[in-house]
Amino acid sequence: MSNEIKDFLKFSLKLADAAREISLHYFKRKINVKNKSKANFDPVTIADIKIQKKLNHIILKEYPDHSIFGEEESFIKKGEYEWCIDPIDGTKSYIQGVPLWGTLISLSKNNRIILGLVDIPVLDERYLGYSNHSYMIKDNKRKKLKVRNTNKLSQVILNTTSPYVFANKKDQRSFEKLSKRTKSTRLGGDCYSYCLLADGHVDVVVESGLNPWDIRALEPIIINAGGIIRTWEDQEIYNGGKIIACNNKKIFKECKYILNKKSPAKN
Repeated sequence: MSNEIKDFLKFSLKLADAAREISLHYFKRKINVKNKSKANFDPVTIADIKIQKKLNHIILKEYPDHSIFGEEESFIKKGEYEWCIDPIDGTKSYIQGVPLWGTLISLSKNNRIILGLVDIPVLDERYLGYSNHSYMIKDNKRKKLKVRNTNKLSQVILNTTSPYVFANKKDQRSFEKLSKRTKSTRLGGDCYSYCLLADGHVDVVVESGLNPWDIRALEPIIINAGGIIRTWEDQEIYNGGKIIACNNKKIFKECKYILNKKSPAKN
């Protein structure tokens, strides 16, 4: 591991600590919730805003030439490094008192993700991926992450936050076709589902309509735990979109085929 990555790792932990202090302060308190979308319910709270501003301030002070691509506020520069921040991934869970939300932090160099961190404050679990490392920190102890060895689609445990937030009805129907082929399907979890995959508790996570800040931090964690994460079109996940995260390539290929298979035309 290079000294550069060591420095960025230490810095990312500092960012996660700052975010956790704010998010836990407002969790399960009566706070105002605003809707960012006219088409559907896309909530934002004071915690989302304060975390974004705090992390932006810390980053720009330490690395003034780095870009920040954040859900709530961005600062785009011409340098080779870009931090991508989702202050609270799972704001709907956050405002409902469900503990499975998290802060997502990633760093990219020349459009390649080199470090990913997911912090789940209420559970005191922090997931990290970089270089060839993927591990969880809990109670100040490290646990190496490794995906499950499930090779039959009929034995797969499938997760998604909700097919009702997919980009369109077609994607929902595709997900339902895949769900029928698996052993079990569970809804809910947001970023935590991907962490469970890396830790060997879930085999597949499928989503649709994700933004870059929703997914970049998860890539190094899953890949370095032995998994695979690509779009439904088998492309890089850097720009978000429709995502398949799997425990191995065999399951990924089967899921991709089912999700993209066209239904027969009706007479």
